[in-house]
Amino acid sequence: MKEISIDETKLPAVMELIKKAAALMAEKDCEDDKDAKRELADLQKDLRELSGNKKLQIKDFQRYWSYTSLETMARKALMAPPPKGELTDAQIKEIVLNILKFKEAEMDWWLKYLKINTGLDNLTDYIFYPDFFGLDPQAGLEQIADKIIADRA
Repeated sequence: MKEISIDETKLPAVMELIKKAAALMAEKDCEDDKDAKRELADLQKDLRELSGNKKLQIKDFQRYWSYTSLETMARKALMAPPPKGELTDAQIKEIVLNILKFKEAEMDWWLKYLKINTGLDNLTDYIFYPDFFGLDPQAGLEQIADKIIADRA
């Protein structure tokens, strides 16, 4: 399983951009206020340049504090998007067996990676709600991995 790496030196700057954008979106109408809209666009441009991810949407960071930390959001912004590829059954099993060992940002990346590469839109539910798929609510990760392998598109 490959390592997800980020440039730790960029983390403080990305955190500051996200913090500024979230505050701006909370304080001003960034749709109708031309100055606020322009400022938000500049913050998005800066975030995209710093992260190297041209698809990042600054509005995705609005109200981040209601469900995660600023550092987690910044780490997610610095991660390259998960690629599409061919996964073997063994690779799927390895990822699922290790998924709960990751910190939040890395776990989310691996869940997206599995979603992209298995075609299962509700992949997170397999991990956290196995009973939705006919498994015991206390099913182990090995059983969950086998179910994901069996159900992949």
